[in-house]
Amino acid sequence: MKRILIVSPVRGLMLPIYVILSLLLLIISINYFKDILVYAGLPSGIGYALAVEISFLSLITSSLNIVVKEFKSPAIVPEYEVMYVFGFPIYIPRLERSYVTTLLAFNVGGAVIPLLLSLTLLYLLPHKLLILLNIIIMIIISKSFSKVVNGVGVVMNPLIAPIFSVLTSYLLFFNDPLLIPTSAYVGSVIGTLIGADLLNIRRILEARPQLISVGGMGTFDGIFISGLLSIFLGQLILSI
Repeated sequence: MKRILIVSPVRGLMLPIYVILSLLLLIISINYFKDILVYAGLPSGIGYALAVEISFLSLITSSLNIVVKEFKSPAIVPEYEVMYVFGFPIYIPRLERSYVTTLLAFNVGGAVIPLLLSLTLLYLLPHKLLILLNIIIMIIISKSFSKVVNGVGVVMNPLIAPIFSVLTSYLLFFNDPLLIPTSAYVGSVIGTLIGADLLNIRRILEARPQLISVGGMGTFDGIFISGLLSIFLGQLILSI
């Protein structure tokens, strides 16, 4: 079994549009990542350098998936046995018991990098228990609002996690408002990853897909986008 899979989030005519939008998202994400790293206490220069690195790595690894587990489920597969009568083939259908294999993978750009950034911010930030409380709340909310659609995967309104995470962070850090965007990012990313994706794995497996990729749309996946929207909404509150 291959542990590294390269799967493009889009194909065909959508690929050029995806590349253009990815470059625009790259420019936007650099400033947002720099801001939350500075809010976490890093010097501006180091924060900017890390933001550029994180944004570029997220973009170029959007097609990279790390396989972490293989699931095998029993299935009845139709097969045909061929018999020849006077030289003519006759196909006799029969059912064969077999197994369907599903690979569980994490997309590097869409899940691994946002998760690593969130854990780094959690380490740097004070009031870790309050941020963990935000994460737990976001896991519950993401699980409640997400649903599994056959042939599509996990579906959730991309505004749900950012809005609730920002509101929760605002209530938790009303007296320390600079922590609101960073707490909102961490809660939104980890909450979406666990609540919307990991807690729905069992239901996704019922459809027996060949590959389950957490964050599979790369920089356009709900995990990555909800994180950026959380920073935007958090900064919007700061400006009011």
